[in-house]
Amino acid sequence: MDTSIDPIAALKSDHEAVRAVLNNLEGYLKKIGSVSSDGLRNNLINQLHEITAFTDKDLEIHFRKEEEALFPVLGNYIGVETGPIHVMLLEHKQSRELSAEFKARINNYLAAKDFKSIIDLGNSFSRLLFSHIDKEENILFIMADTQLSPGEKQGIMEKMLTIK
Repeated sequence: MDTSIDPIAALKSDHEAVRAVLNNLEGYLKKIGSVSSDGLRNNLINQLHEITAFTDKDLEIHFRKEEEALFPVLGNYIGVETGPIHVMLLEHKQSRELSAEFKARINNYLAAKDFKSIIDLGNSFSRLLFSHIDKEENILFIMADTQLSPGEKQGIMEKMLTIK
């Protein structure tokens, strides 16, 4: 199937962007924990706003593509109340919660000066998403490739293109 209309290939491409952002996040978190200058730490923490902007917009769009386009169709074959889709939905919820708390801690940093909780939350968020992506690509997307017809994939891709 042409990758321009293959929703699984499109979602995997999104994952590559997420991985790149998570790698940047982990680099920032290591630097934040190792610097001794408050000024430098403040600058590094300000850089985290780019990460939260990505999660608020791009990651949320990716989640919605899965939740609104892929999962309902694939769920007809493997269910949504239990199993892989259920787990993915729970992890999307957990990711959103961690992201919101991470953003709140970053926004409150100048008042609280609690960089350790920022590091801990950021690392938890990163670990969750790396694991989540691995499960999607090695379990869920393989199921989707084998279960879904070309017509279903085309319909999923058309729906994904409407999600902004």
